[in-house]
Amino acid sequence: MSKKMPQHQKNWWLIFHLLFTAMWIGGGFTQIVLILIVYFTTSGEFLYSAHSFMHIFDLALIIPGALGVVITGIVLSIRTHWGLTKYYWIISKEVISFVLILSGGVLNIWVQEAIQITLLERLNALHNPSYIHDRLMLLVFGASQLILLLAVILISVKKPWGKVKSKLLPQTSNQ
Repeated sequence: MSKKMPQHQKNWWLIFHLLFTAMWIGGGFTQIVLILIVYFTTSGEFLYSAHSFMHIFDLALIIPGALGVVITGIVLSIRTHWGLTKYYWIISKEVISFVLILSGGVLNIWVQEAIQITLLERLNALHNPSYIHDRLMLLVFGASQLILLLAVILISVKKPWGKVKSKLLPQTSNQ
């Protein structure tokens, strides 16, 4: 495998990277909308349905989007001049993505608990302390994840930090 990829290949990898990003963030936005609506519903069936759809969007958009972003991001980093650790902005995106993926597993636990509680209790779930806790955690952590995803997009566009200065990185001279 050659070190650098041709521009046309890089463009295709970037397109897929952006499509996977759209899947991930679209799923996140959808989940936030669902959890906000849950706060205003008076239907037990809607409580159950909303949490079930949150799980479906997780499986259909968020997980594949996150995995696709990671895979295409690694390929783009390795096969272009960016590298995995040459720039602070790339390192920050890697760290944030890692945190988002790990915390997504915790969010899924709360979604699963909310599904089980609303399946059994429907509207009475609104009086269950476990459900109230899960719903709050889904709102707080879901919104936090969405904010971090938006921060990653901002970092990708702005590239706010420069190159990592290290004796470990090969230095190129401008002769």
